[in-house]
Amino acid sequence: MGDFVEKLKKLWTEVEAEVPNHPSIETGDVIGEHYAISKPDKKTVNNPTKVNNKGNITEKERNKRRKSEKEKALGVKKKQKKICGFCGVKTNFHTKTTCPDNPNARKKPRPTVS
Repeated sequence: MGDFVEKLKKLWTEVEAEVPNHPSIETGDVIGEHYAISKPDKKTVNNPTKVNNKGNITEKERNKRRKSEKEKALGVKKKQKKICGFCGVKTNFHTKTTCPDNPNARKKPRPTVS
């Protein structure tokens, strides 16, 4: 057993002689050697200052284009106006049940968009 240990020690010294510099174990150094680049001293790229997220995407909306608030408002403006059953005014902002003139209105009218 002693001879085997001595042979292992001798083999170890030979390997150390052939490979004098041990490779670095740090991840950054390994990646740098693989891509042949080094980590820069100063950070040159910054994070964006403003991110414009419109919200979450559901499965149904994945193939559809999401509209901005401006497009939604223009769509309401293009809608055909209907006559209120209580006051007779053509509008898209209230109905008979939400008419501001109706004292028995069940709901409050939507705010008007100008």
